[in-house]
Amino acid sequence: MSVENQKPTGITRRTFIKGAAIGAAGVASAGFLAGCGQEEPKTQTPAPGEAGKASFEVAPPPIPDSEIKNTVTADVVVVGAGTAGMIAAISAAEAGARTILLEKGAQFTKGAMWMAAINSSLQKKLGIKINRDEAVEEICRYGGHLVDQRLVNLWADKSGEFMDWFMPIMEAAGYETMLETDLKVGFYKSYPVGHVVIKPPKQPIGHLGEYGSPLYMPVLENKAKELGVDIRYNTPAAQLDRNGKGRVTGVVAGSSGNYTRFVAKKGIILCTGGYARNEEMINKLCPTARYSGSSIAPPSNTGDGIKMALWIGAGMDPIHAMMVFDRGLIGKDGKLGAPWKGGYLRTGSQPFLRVNVRGERFVNEDLPYDYACSAAVMQPEHVWWQVWDENWRDDITRFHTTICSRIVPHPEAPPRDGLDHVAKEFEKFIEQGMIIKANTIDELVQKMGVPAETFKATVARYNELAKKGKDEDFGKLAFRLSTLEKPPFYAAKLSAALLCNLTGLRINTKMQVLDKDMNAIPGLYAAGNDSGSFFAYNYPQMFGGLALGRTATFARLAGQYVATEKAEG
Repeated sequence: MSVENQKPTGITRRTFIKGAAIGAAGVASAGFLAGCGQEEPKTQTPAPGEAGKASFEVAPPPIPDSEIKNTVTADVVVVGAGTAGMIAAISAAEAGARTILLEKGAQFTKGAMWMAAINSSLQKKLGIKINRDEAVEEICRYGGHLVDQRLVNLWADKSGEFMDWFMPIMEAAGYETMLETDLKVGFYKSYPVGHVVIKPPKQPIGHLGEYGSPLYMPVLENKAKELGVDIRYNTPAAQLDRNGKGRVTGVVAGSSGNYTRFVAKKGIILCTGGYARNEEMINKLCPTARYSGSSIAPPSNTGDGIKMALWIGAGMDPIHAMMVFDRGLIGKDGKLGAPWKGGYLRTGSQPFLRVNVRGERFVNEDLPYDYACSAAVMQPEHVWWQVWDENWRDDITRFHTTICSRIVPHPEAPPRDGLDHVAKEFEKFIEQGMIIKANTIDELVQKMGVPAETFKATVARYNELAKKGKDEDFGKLAFRLSTLEKPPFYAAKLSAALLCNLTGLRINTKMQVLDKDMNAIPGLYAAGNDSGSFFAYNYPQMFGGLALGRTATFARLAGQYVATEKAEG
């Protein structure tokens, strides 16, 4: 790939627009982490002359030309080398665009597993047909229709095409793509949309690193290199260049005193992973996310792309949301909020008995992840205790949870670590004091520190309901009830665990970033967690892999769309 390298002498300085405002963040809503509200953070540090604004809302001064040592020109510049960025770069290069991929880390980012799609060739082969219109409406309903249905339609219509492009690439690398079809669940309808990359042949027991992004990201990196994508690791993006209120022309990246201006003749695609690791942005945009005590979001997801876009006038979704798991292990004396010091308990989503800090049962424990976390926010101290006994192996096997909460291996699902691995994790957390173990209920409640008589009455009532096979109090299905009778007994104090932001920069169906007036900003695109307009309030958990499916599908489209733009300059 040919690029132009030259000193910045004689180059017209791109105007850097300051003072851009974000959309109406902080609007009150009804959901937890998945509908974030009007509560303001307790502390703010306004920039000089910008009282009341968080630092990310205030554009920094333009980087001086004296600090920009080189200029590199390409057709397309992609910022961020996660799933979205890698796919966008590949797609742009396949369409004939000279493409540069920038990443602030030393390597690509991995972490995601399932990719949701409709009407893929694999689904057709298996005889699975998803009602497209029903799926679209259900996704919109989860978001209270505070979404752009045109984008949901686009995913429904293009995700199968994406998978049919993606699967042969994996097959050529020696991997298979499977569809998780074993979706035995409770009241909430699930959709067999989750595609997963696995190692052949299918093994009944495996490890979490043996499927998903740990497998496909190296393959995508090699594909990008074969197509001539210029991948530059350790190159953090700092500012976007924009011609007044016109086109975004490039991005300045690198380190102080040694920056490079990357000029994009066709466009910039932001794919930096969102802001789930940026405490200030969470406090300002999505304050109820502070009810989490744990995070498994990649540390690099600090909102870089979103901030740069805001500084040149981009708009954001009006209400912010985070994806969460109900697996944030915080320990008896753990604290909520950043820094997120809690651990991750993979059995946290199992429908064992849950009680609040007063020893009371408060919810049907078989809810989708974010619903369960929302219910806990309504309780004292916003946390819960999960309680189980020595029959946990039989209980988990009977519960038969699916997608990422699945524990027991199944031939119609990707490899899972299994019950023996969970037992080792329990022992580790017990040694660390994060899980409580006791020989009697009296000993357990004493160690937990909740009101003893209330807790013991709750356990007695729960045992009664489990033996009846009917949850008369909260309506949990019979096969997901369990008794607490066989010692030893266990308890873990839990909260939400953050994964990623669901909302972000407003985009249209060409993945163009929109300004506050809903007009496209020429030359600027976004995909993945930098982009919004698709989710709101809650994550549609029953579409396994929808977040990654949207990310991958829209990243491919973004690469294709920007490659067709008329080159500038």
